[in-house]
Amino acid sequence: MKLLGYRRENGRFGVRNHVIILPVDDISNAAAEGVAKLIKGTMALPHPYGRLQFGEDFELTFRTLEGTGRNPNVAAVVVICIEPKWAQRVADAIAETGKPVAAFSIERQGDLKTIEAAARKAKEFVQWAGELQREPFSVKDLWMSAKCGESDTTSGLASNPTVGRVFERLAAAGATLLFGETIEVTGGEDIIMEQCATPQVAAEFKRVFDDYQALIKSQGVDLMGSQPTEGNIRGGLTTIDEKAMG
Repeated sequence: MKLLGYRRENGRFGVRNHVIILPVDDISNAAAEGVAKLIKGTMALPHPYGRLQFGEDFELTFRTLEGTGRNPNVAAVVVICIEPKWAQRVADAIAETGKPVAAFSIERQGDLKTIEAAARKAKEFVQWAGELQREPFSVKDLWMSAKCGESDTTSGLASNPTVGRVFERLAAAGATLLFGETIEVTGGEDIIMEQCATPQVAAEFKRVFDDYQALIKSQGVDLMGSQPTEGNIRGGLTTIDEKAMG
């Protein structure tokens, strides 16, 4: 099976060709959105993180930002941060893929000058990305992720089984498949372990699952207080097990 996509500098393929404006912290959101408003064809990704964080929470945020920029659906990245050190850290991690990336700091520049400079670079990136052409690539080079959205009683009847069948076919063809929100498989983790390719993979999945459960308990938080969500309950689900199995 062949698909059409954009070959990136590190050999991976993307099916989108975004030029993103990536703020490292929430203070930089306004500047990032200012650039996106000026330059058609860019996408700002504002978020509420990057400040007053430490330890694993801090590192997770930065890994997420870096991973967003490294994603093969992204052609080029403009990184904006209040401080140059952190802007450069994110830009350097993205640059390892070989794609174009530029870092800008608001400190000692101010929002307006930062927006002006970043917009000029973003315009260059958009023009460059617009000249890229799709080319055929094997489904074995495809990476695909799934994200749930407000599950209800119909999810287990139609949408989730459909996504599951698609994943099974793509997995058989050699694609790489991912899903997030690990804790939402609570009650169905044994079924996933049964489908793991090897006992070692099953054990690693169980370790990740158990570690997340332990993290929640260590904070004195009751998972049942957030799962299922209010929207899930309105849709007819009553337990996290029902949500996981659906």
